[in-house]
Amino acid sequence: MSKGGLKIGWCPPGVDGTKQGVDDLLARGAAVEDLEHYLKTFGGTEGISRDKPILAKEAYYGLAGKIVNQILPETEADPAALLSSLLIYCGCYIGRDEPYGAFFKVEGKRHYCKEYTVLVGKTAKGRKGVSQGRIEELVKNVDPNFMANNRASGLSSGEGLIYRVRNEVSRKNKEGEKELVDEGVDDKRLLVTESEFASTLTVMRREGNTLKDVIRNGWDDEILGTMTRNNSMKSTGSHISIIGHITESELKKHLTEEKLGGGIANRFLFMMVHRSKMLPHGGDPDPVNPKTKKRLMEALQFGKEAGEIKLSEEPEEDHGGISANDLWCDVYGGLTEGETGLLGSVINRGEVHVRRIATIYAVLDKSKTVKVDHLLAGLAVWQYAEDSSRIIFGELTGDPVADAIEEELRLMDEEGLSKTEISSIFGRNYPAKRINAALGSLMEQKKITMKKEKGEGPGAPKTRFYHAQV
Repeated sequence: MSKGGLKIGWCPPGVDGTKQGVDDLLARGAAVEDLEHYLKTFGGTEGISRDKPILAKEAYYGLAGKIVNQILPETEADPAALLSSLLIYCGCYIGRDEPYGAFFKVEGKRHYCKEYTVLVGKTAKGRKGVSQGRIEELVKNVDPNFMANNRASGLSSGEGLIYRVRNEVSRKNKEGEKELVDEGVDDKRLLVTESEFASTLTVMRREGNTLKDVIRNGWDDEILGTMTRNNSMKSTGSHISIIGHITESELKKHLTEEKLGGGIANRFLFMMVHRSKMLPHGGDPDPVNPKTKKRLMEALQFGKEAGEIKLSEEPEEDHGGISANDLWCDVYGGLTEGETGLLGSVINRGEVHVRRIATIYAVLDKSKTVKVDHLLAGLAVWQYAEDSSRIIFGELTGDPVADAIEEELRLMDEEGLSKTEISSIFGRNYPAKRINAALGSLMEQKKITMKKEKGEGPGAPKTRFYHAQV
């Protein structure tokens, strides 16, 4: 989305009242300039800065926007952090059981409103935890039992995560009667918060640790289970949501394509966050007014009972007569375009994220269908996450050796490095074949250059490598 930009457009009906497209208008003599009349700019194309994207105005739609705008003047938290935390908490609260929490279907598969996000600060002072604390206080006012019973932290193993949402276990005793071994967990909504998400990534990179697989399967809505003979556990119908906090440097260090990128990163929304302002004495600890809290309580209860929420096919005059389904058909292709490298492995599930977020916006509106404004809000949140990922991962290859070499060459500037010096970066722990492959990949991508340089004494010229920007 962010590369080409997005405008929303519609075409007037033909003379016989039938639908017509852009090609029909052009065939009837319309000029390209005439089409501008039918285009409405989507705020998400406002662009990104070097350090932080812009959260488009469409993301502030409805109740979510009202809550964020009531909290924002009283906190140092970033608005994107407040909004994404609010959406994650709401999606987790909605669940899937009474009788069917809000969901949508894609090719017969149900997608519920559970989501994962990681708040990424330049430093530890990005006020990531402040944003979460504000939303926690709000949800505690709405339902203190949820905050007391459905939160966890300390992601260290897949088995530990499954245990929090495990099924009941029973067996037959010697008399052949059913005997309860473990009563399991009835309410399988679980909001996991990790203030040190770097530790979680470290755990997931360890050989044999099952946490990565369980987190992936939880987002995919698969059955969770362990394979150990003596301590088997299973969870069906889990509803896990995750909010993690990390600095940009830690994220780049731990998240590599060969270990985690393609397997887990694309289930997360990576949101860059900064401190929004200085408040030496803090702000109002309870800025959300009672009327707004009541609306939130009613919306969340609606979501718990909503069942399937489809894309609306009803034309909306406020949006030029297009429906949410029309808009979805227009943007779907761009959302599903592939990218290469580590960035591609991070953002290649955009279409599912957009639909899940849009469904949460619909719930907050107590709407049985996703309408254009809900879909635009979902697109705006996703664009912020995609733009964040481009800033964080855009220059990385996903190969830790290649990325380390490129970064070192960038720092060396005009001095460059010989192959021997490059090998010493890794303490000579990597074989020459591995380093040569990384150098070849960087050369192919035109990230570095190579020069043959004649030394002062006799002998063959020495090869030296430089960053391409030198």
